[in-house]
Amino acid sequence: MRVTVIGCSGSFSGPRSPSSCYLVQAEHEGRTWSILLDLGSGALGALQRHLDPTTVDAVLLTHLHPDHCVDLCGLYVMRRYRPGGAPTRRLPVHGPRGTAERISAMYHGLESGGMDAQFDVSTVADAASLTIGPFTVTPYAVRHPVEAFGYRVEADGATLAYTGDTDDCDNLGPLLRGADVAFLDSAFVDGRDEIEGIHLSGSRAARAAARAGGVGRLVLTHLPAWNHPEVCREQAQAHWPGEVELAEAGQTYELPGPVAPGAAHPIALRADLPAAGTMWAAYRSARPEQAVEEELPPVESFGDSAAMADELADLVLHGPKRATAGLVADYRAAGEDLPRVGSHWLVCDGSGTPRAVLRTLEARVGPVESVDDGFAWDEGEGERTRESWLADHGAFFARSCERLGIDYHEGLEVVFERFAVVWPHEHSDG
Repeated sequence: MRVTVIGCSGSFSGPRSPSSCYLVQAEHEGRTWSILLDLGSGALGALQRHLDPTTVDAVLLTHLHPDHCVDLCGLYVMRRYRPGGAPTRRLPVHGPRGTAERISAMYHGLESGGMDAQFDVSTVADAASLTIGPFTVTPYAVRHPVEAFGYRVEADGATLAYTGDTDDCDNLGPLLRGADVAFLDSAFVDGRDEIEGIHLSGSRAARAAARAGGVGRLVLTHLPAWNHPEVCREQAQAHWPGEVELAEAGQTYELPGPVAPGAAHPIALRADLPAAGTMWAAYRSARPEQAVEEELPPVESFGDSAAMADELADLVLHGPKRATAGLVADYRAAGEDLPRVGSHWLVCDGSGTPRAVLRTLEARVGPVESVDDGFAWDEGEGERTRESWLADHGAFFARSCERLGIDYHEGLEVVFERFAVVWPHEHSDG
């Protein structure tokens, strides 16, 4: 499953982004299924850079404010009057009560029954899941001046959470819990916007995600043009243990499960496998005595975001990182073999570009609590102490455990792996 940010500006279209719209896609039954979460002002134009809007399989509206739904009027025109005739299938549109009436009212002079000929509108209800192709979508009623919902979308073993517009409320727990990527409203700024019941601020968004547990990536969205994005990020960062991300129009997210920082994981971003094959062939040609595997070995990345993959790959190439750790339960859940001494793997950056060939020098299985100062130092991250390693990795391991349905404790088995950089030659450990 992947999600593309079509628009993320809050309340009105901004100079760099349309209003709210998120394109969610997954492969199913031999084709790509596409749904939209909201279709706010200006979004229809940007959407056309990514697909023909008349091929969308469904639209889900969080609420009926124009910055979340008004471009349905433009989509009506595109479907109704396009050369060659209107599509034969009505487009399913799911939203709160009164959706059909509101859409029709926004289009002045609409012929009788016009919208009904193009849109098949249905009403969503709190916690009542619906199925659209490969997607299971669960609406959760949230806190806004009008009836509003957040959407939890599940497909291919991954979960996306989108709050829509909301202030903090109890339903953010089940909406966000265990999501691989969570897009949270952050229209308000602490110290400026004190009114309650309308929007989250960065700090309230981060606290809600942390309280829910298991959220892999926190992405702030719905920032009005008058907000300074870095202020929102800083206010969130004070309450979030990982990286706080800012939504950007045009950005696509692949949805992995959460992983520990510094732990190698099958790459969730799209790896450039042809480039990986070229790198592996060059290494095998130069070091045939070491490259005993004939086939391309695993192609992996560190962390659970493009930024983290970039940072940790750079620590491998230009810094001290020569170790990594991962829960044995994660390997078992993915059906993967544990690392073995002498085996190879390729590490990618956040764009999926292979950066280095690594060779496993040591692989030990032991409880989390068995980590020592030497291993924490060799991981090369943060303070490089056992205490900081346990704090940082413990938080992420706990989230992985929640996703796996097991309880986290420091007696859980972990693979402690040390490795060497063996290619490219200029970065090789020798």
